[in-house]
Amino acid sequence: MKKPVIITFIIGLVLLGFFYLLPVLVNNYLNKNAERIVSNMILRTSDFVGHEVNFGKIRLDYNYRGTFLKMDSVSIYPGKELMEEDKIKFNLSFKEASLTGFQWVDFLFYNSIHLDSAYIADVVLETITPELEEITDKMGQDEGSQGENYRLIELNHFRVNKADFINKDSKSDSTRLLINDLFVFADGFSLSDEDIKSQEAIFSVDIIEGYLGEVQLHVNDYINVIQANDLSFNTAEQRLSIDKGAFKNKLRKYSYINRFDKETNWMEVNNARLEITGMNFQSYFREGKIDADNVQLDHLELEVFRDKRKVEDTSKRPKMIHDIVHDLPKSIWLKAMNFENATISYQERPDTKAPSSGKIFFDQVNGEILGFTNYAEKLSQNDTLRITAKGRLMGEGQIDMQADYLINDKDGKFLLEGSIGAMNLTSLNNMIMPATRVALKQGRLDNLYFNITADDLDGTGDVVARYSDLKIEILDKNYKRNKNVFRDIGAFLANTLVIKTHNPQKSGDLQKGEVYFQREKHKFIFHYWWNLILSGLKSTITGDTEQDLREKAAN
Repeated sequence: MKKPVIITFIIGLVLLGFFYLLPVLVNNYLNKNAERIVSNMILRTSDFVGHEVNFGKIRLDYNYRGTFLKMDSVSIYPGKELMEEDKIKFNLSFKEASLTGFQWVDFLFYNSIHLDSAYIADVVLETITPELEEITDKMGQDEGSQGENYRLIELNHFRVNKADFINKDSKSDSTRLLINDLFVFADGFSLSDEDIKSQEAIFSVDIIEGYLGEVQLHVNDYINVIQANDLSFNTAEQRLSIDKGAFKNKLRKYSYINRFDKETNWMEVNNARLEITGMNFQSYFREGKIDADNVQLDHLELEVFRDKRKVEDTSKRPKMIHDIVHDLPKSIWLKAMNFENATISYQERPDTKAPSSGKIFFDQVNGEILGFTNYAEKLSQNDTLRITAKGRLMGEGQIDMQADYLINDKDGKFLLEGSIGAMNLTSLNNMIMPATRVALKQGRLDNLYFNITADDLDGTGDVVARYSDLKIEILDKNYKRNKNVFRDIGAFLANTLVIKTHNPQKSGDLQKGEVYFQREKHKFIFHYWWNLILSGLKSTITGDTEQDLREKAAN
């Protein structure tokens, strides 16, 4: 009986010794071949084929729960065969990477990466790529020589402590995308090969929270840059915020527009603060859908400039709002969008000999947009996109307006109504004088009401403007208010015979302005809005009827 016990004991000792010795043997092999093993894990993927890897310190530590990997001073860069080719190139380095719980079975038998946790610090990644269209066109070509992506990458816990990223155009070496000071904390992260191939899915994650110090996206041949500072997001709180957003133009107004043969807007947006709450991040990550309860936009400053001395581009066809909504590249449902304390200014250099540009601006603009969606089921229940706004015209006249767009209407029908409060009409001279060589000498608007129905083709309605003491004067050839008998006579005749200087008149009769304006399809929606209201204001002053306006538009 003793012999079997001894044999069992010896076998037990051998197994126990093997149990303790196996990790030592594995670790000895892994660390002797660490650079080759880890390099192969990186360079086997399609994105990194043709690159080379240099390591500082690298250490592997295996136990039965998985493998621990720690690296520092790692650098990944294009190999010689990639240097002259128009392919995706990476320059990646980081000071520290700690990976725990690596499962060899998943790696060797299922072509997958599974980690319990990953910590990466001080990452710097530079990518050099062709245009996105070129990459898309080449997808699927020469797959046999392009490496193989992992079937699945899973991380229970993922931490990035400061990362910087820059993407450059391989042809021009211009910066396309820049990210500074990225911090990410994620649990339950998963990226599959299907996600990479999908047009909608990005990745799966249970919880993700992050912060970006700065992000820049360079567009329009890298002349314009979309910029966001202090961006943060949190899936648990369903919140995304940008402390300061901007759309910058790298060139001054005339330097920019002189790059184009035809009329082109110079535009900038500054100091916009964005807060999105109730955001369904999972819907975005898995289906590419944008779904949120509320979007809050504060302190936006929009400035637009146009030089009318350039040839007008009549071939353009800016989309109307209902077309914009239907043609959005992603499904979107924003229950409410609010904006506060916005400033909007439009400056125009007229096609005249005026020494300066005309300008109109709106400030203290607050408003709300309701029902912004292209979901078919939502639009079948209610297809009205409502825009309400309040603000000031030229720092004086209080504006209160509402626009209702019927998104499913094939003709783009919309209703526009509102009012402008009391203001000194001479405040409009900054806009009127450079374009017309006519100035408002005096006049006061008590109030103005408009009610308009329009579509893609034209619009009609009513404008009721109450004003008093309206008088004009004609400027000299230098757009100065110099006295001249002929100009004085012209102004006198206009003030006496053409223009109604009071409304209501002294008799008490109130002239109602009739609206008619044909949409100029090569111009933007704001031009259409403004001219619908302006047609009613003109007919108030001149006495034209809707029929008169239609006949003038036809000629």
